[in-house]
Amino acid sequence: MNMRYHLLFFALLAAIIISCERDMSPEQADQFIKFYGSYMMDEARDLEPLDDGGFAICGVDSLPGIGKRMILIVTDEYGNLKNGFPQYFTEQGLESAANTVVPVRGGQGGFLLAGYIERPLDNSLVTQKDIFLVKVSNAGTINWQKSYGSVNDEAILHATERISSGFMLAGYKVEDGRSDILIMGVEQEGDSIRLGLNYNNPYAENTTANYLLNAGDHYLCVCTYDKIGTTGTTDILILNFDDELSPIDENLTDDSNEIGTCIIEDGLNSFLVLGNRIIGGRSRIAVHQIETDGLYITRSDLLTTISENNMDLIGKRFVKTGDGRYAIVGTRQSNGNREIFLQFLTQSHDPAGRIIYGASGDQYGADIDITEDGGLVMLGTTSFGENSMISLIKTNDTGDL
Repeated sequence: MNMRYHLLFFALLAAIIISCERDMSPEQADQFIKFYGSYMMDEARDLEPLDDGGFAICGVDSLPGIGKRMILIVTDEYGNLKNGFPQYFTEQGLESAANTVVPVRGGQGGFLLAGYIERPLDNSLVTQKDIFLVKVSNAGTINWQKSYGSVNDEAILHATERISSGFMLAGYKVEDGRSDILIMGVEQEGDSIRLGLNYNNPYAENTTANYLLNAGDHYLCVCTYDKIGTTGTTDILILNFDDELSPIDENLTDDSNEIGTCIIEDGLNSFLVLGNRIIGGRSRIAVHQIETDGLYITRSDLLTTISENNMDLIGKRFVKTGDGRYAIVGTRQSNGNREIFLQFLTQSHDPAGRIIYGASGDQYGADIDITEDGGLVMLGTTSFGENSMISLIKTNDTGDL
C-alpha cells in the first residue's frame, strides 16, 4: 500500500497567544489547516460546502461552567470565519450537541442544525436525550428552535432537505431499553412533525439510522443493527423510501460484523455504501455497491475491503472526485494512537494509496467534501490530553498540503 505522511501542526494549550482563527490571505489558501472552537473539549461532526465556496461546520463546543452546546461555524473559501460566527445554541441550563448541518439553498437560505438536547430526569443526575433542531439565517440569527421527545432517548444523527419541502431527519429512539430507527419529516418552519417512519426489523435487537441521502426522487438511509441471538455482532441495513415513508429494505452483511457510515451516488441508479467490517478484532474499510429501480434495491455487491496490519481503519465519510476516483476520510488507530487518514480508490474501486495526517495528540476524521477548485476539504477533531479543537484541512486533489 502506497502511504504518505503529512504533519498536522497542533497548538491547543490555553496559553497560546496567537489565535488559530486568524484570517489567511488568498496567497496562502490553496491548501491550509485551520482550527476552530474554544480549545477546551470541542468535537467536529459534519461539514457542508456552500454555494459561495465557503464551508458550514457543526459539532459540539464545551466550556467549564457552561457545558456542551451546539456550535455552527461558517467560513469563506479560505477557511476564514465569516462575521458573526461561530454561533452556539442550546436551551438555558441544558446541554446540547449538533450532529448534522443542512445548508438551505446552498447556505443562502440559512442552516438547520440537528442533534439532541439533554434534560435531567426528576432532578437527578440522569439525563434523557430529546431531538433538538435550530434553524438560523445565513448570518447566524435564530429563526426558530424546537425540541421533540418523550420519556425515552431520541436523537438525530443525520439530516437532509426533503424532496418536497422541509427537512428529513434520521437517528434513533429508545423504547423498552432498545434502540429503533427514527426517520421523520419536519415542516420548513419546524411547526409540526409531518411524517414518521415506523420500521420493524425482526432480526434486530438495536438499530440506528446513521446517514441519509436525498437521491432526487427518493431517499436512501444507511442503518446499523445488532443481530438477534448474537453478542456484539452488527449488520448494515439500507432503507429506500420516498416522501410517503414506506421503506423497502436490503441487508448488506449477512455473515459479517459491519457498521454502515455513509452512502453516495455513483451513476444512474447506482450507489456506494461505506462501512467498517470487524474481523479478528480489527476494523477494516468495506465498500458496497447497490443498484436501485425506483424504490426497489435490485442488487448489492461487496466491492472491496481495505486493511492494514496491526491497525484499525475506521472509514467515516467518502466522496467521488471530479475525475471519477473516490476519497475516504476516517481514523487510523493502534495502541491508543489515532490519526486522520485519506484513502483513495481508483475509478474501478481499487485501493490507490493512503495519506496519514498525524502529529502529537490524537486526530479523528469526521467528514470530507470536494471544493470549488477540485481539491479536497476534510473535517476532524484534534485532541491533546483533555483538550480538543475542530480542524479543517484543505488539500489539492491528491491530498497534498
